[in-house]
Amino acid sequence: MKSYPAWARALMLLVLIPARVGFSQKQPPSFEITGPTIIAFFSPVTQNQTDDNEALSDFQFYFSKVGDPLKRAGISLYRADAHSFRVRNAGRSQTFRSGKIVVGYYLVSPGVAPQIQYGVMTDSDLLEIARKYFHRAID
Repeated sequence: MKSYPAWARALMLLVLIPARVGFSQKQPPSFEITGPTIIAFFSPVTQNQTDDNEALSDFQFYFSKVGDPLKRAGISLYRADAHSFRVRNAGRSQTFRSGKIVVGYYLVSPGVAPQIQYGVMTDSDLLEIARKYFHRAID
């Protein structure tokens, strides 16, 4: 068995132990834009916050109602439970950070600048915004 100098063993501990204990940095979600896309975002909350969070409850309810109409219109719908996420659009990558308003919708098409809507939206409001941004009929 190979013996390592003390400095090398200490360095290995500094590198390996944090990953095992849970100190590793979690990468933000990443999305490749290949067509009309909506990324609904809501910053992560603890279980206690989830139980009493009316905004999150409304967000989840309306999110569940828009999936089928958007899919029929050829619009992808994703959810990012994160403070930030990465978007690759037309060969360019950028990171979106939600800032102080932690809930909203990121509408984007290949090669087109995104439109960001902050706050919880009803299903009919989100579908109307999508109709205008994507120039598509949505039932």
